Amino acid sequence: MDQRAQISVEYILLVAIVLTIVLVFSLIITNQNEQNNVATAVQLGAANATANIVLTNSSQSPIRVTSVSMSNGTVRGSDINVVIHFSRPVGDQGGTIFSSIIKSLTTSGYTNISSNSTTVILTTSTTSGGTTHRYLITLA
Repeated sequence: MDQRAQISVEYILLVAIVLTIVLVFSLIITNQNEQNNVATAVQLGAANATANIVLTNSSQSPIRVTSVSMSNGTVRGSDINVVIHFSRPVGDQGGTIFSSIIKSLTTSGYTNISSNSTTVILTTSTTSGGTTHRYLITLA
């Protein structure tokens, strides 16, 4: 057999293996990037709302967003619970905070958003391949 034919087969196998590894990691990275973008938009929206609440009502004690926790949504199409934690109870300001979160998500480019009095629901990447995730955003 020709020596050059053996080299080209080995080269094709090497390229195929590298391409497979790149594709697998790109799926993981895309999923994590989406979750990071949503968490950032939610945190910014909540932080802006709490700052506005304190600035517009001088008798209001300061509220701070302490953390945003997310359940693990690694499976395509799974629901992810996003819970926003504050330095103290927000009471009846939940509607104002949700409005600001929706505005922040819309500004970030997300369009499929619905809400009720206790939850904001964001559905991302609804395509023929299915829904990537549903984010159920609540206040703690």
